[in-house]
Amino acid sequence: MQQTRAQQALTIPRPSPREAAAESLAEIEAFTALLADLPDEEWNRPTASAGWTVHDMVAHVVGQHVESARPWTIPGKIKQARRRFPGRTTLDAHNALQIVEHGTRTPAELRASLERFGPKAVRVRLRAPGFLRRRSVASTFPEENLPDSSFAYLFDVLSNRDTWMHRLEIARATGRPFVTGEHDRGVVTQVLRDLAQTWPGPSITLELDGRWALGEGEPVAVVRAGTLDYLWHLSGRDGDPALDIDGDPGVKAAVLDARVVF
Repeated sequence: MQQTRAQQALTIPRPSPREAAAESLAEIEAFTALLADLPDEEWNRPTASAGWTVHDMVAHVVGQHVESARPWTIPGKIKQARRRFPGRTTLDAHNALQIVEHGTRTPAELRASLERFGPKAVRVRLRAPGFLRRRSVASTFPEENLPDSSFAYLFDVLSNRDTWMHRLEIARATGRPFVTGEHDRGVVTQVLRDLAQTWPGPSITLELDGRWALGEGEPVAVVRAGTLDYLWHLSGRDGDPALDIDGDPGVKAAVLDARVVF
């Protein structure tokens, strides 16, 4: 059987604001569906994010969406986080503040907040004017090395990716299945686009749920991996994804050394 030709990952387009909004609504629905099945005692389980329980992680995700729905509050939150957690990066301090602010809420209250503010946050991001989408986030999060520093990237790519990865963490922490749908492909392909922008190795074909070309020229190897396991690894979380390599075995180091911002 003839194999499907690999698509060059660098050519993957960014989602339009409406496409990103649709993916975001689908991810919020998947996230809340996962939480609906969790008994209260499982909210205390540790996750792959060091020091964070399931409850902490949901508090962070809720905080992100509450602030996105009320963007005028964000500058004050950033200042408060920097004062309260000196010595941390702005992003780490901001995350910690969200856990403090929402961490005393019950699981039922957190679920209700996400159901209320999640769709509002999506609508606010969708309505963001062009001049704001083009602005750089560097002044807000100066320590972060992003492949695209625009607010458009934050709104359309990173926001969905962050929620998606935290859903995967919660699923794995609690032994629940990670239910996928059409929107998951959008998250995965944007990870592959970012991976291609900084790909350190020779040209390869990477087979996850599809076939993707990384690097220029003829591929020296075909690498197969589980999609969830490899994205988990790309995010910097502990794990040893199983790789099946046809061709130059030397590409293994590049495949495992690569990282993508989540």
